[in-house]
Amino acid sequence: NSSSLIFGLVIGVSGLFGWRYYLDQNNAHAVQASDMYMQVMQSATLKNIDDRTMDLNNQLINDYSDTPYAALSSLALAKAEYESDNVEGAVAQLELAVKHANDEAIKQTASLRLIRLYIEQKKNDEALALLFMEHDAVYDSQYEELKGDAYNASGKISEARIAYDKALQLQGPSASQWLRLKRQNLGADTEQAS
Repeated sequence: NSSSLIFGLVIGVSGLFGWRYYLDQNNAHAVQASDMYMQVMQSATLKNIDDRTMDLNNQLINDYSDTPYAALSSLALAKAEYESDNVEGAVAQLELAVKHANDEAIKQTASLRLIRLYIEQKKNDEALALLFMEHDAVYDSQYEELKGDAYNASGKISEARIAYDKALQLQGPSASQWLRLKRQNLGADTEQAS
């Protein structure tokens, strides 16, 4: 019995040390990702996006996509690119953020921003494809408003009215004046009026 007891004790202690090593490795991995993300953020804030910054972002995406920092880094670069009038660069970064986000809130934020840029670029089919993807119900009103924008930009006024009406209904009394104006500018639905 003593050999079984010793064997069990060795297994237990090994398991404990193994678990501790695993936790330490995960913590070190997250800290490294955080450090690289902070460097990307600093460059993005200063609008000093150079090859080193892009290399850090790519390393985050390739080696640290299991952390939220990969997608957050792409979001930060997308904002800096857009503010520097590089819409194509912003779109590319947002596409990366959507693809590599492991956090649903980050993914939804990136998706909504990407949809807005697609509409701005008159890529309404791409925008609508994203708008009809599965998303959390919390974002329904924003998705409906953007559907209205995409339909309106495509000349599909009837569909735009329906989407704006849904967005207004979902937002209720707290609906923005901007959304109300967008809906008013489309006029009354002639099919319902007759």
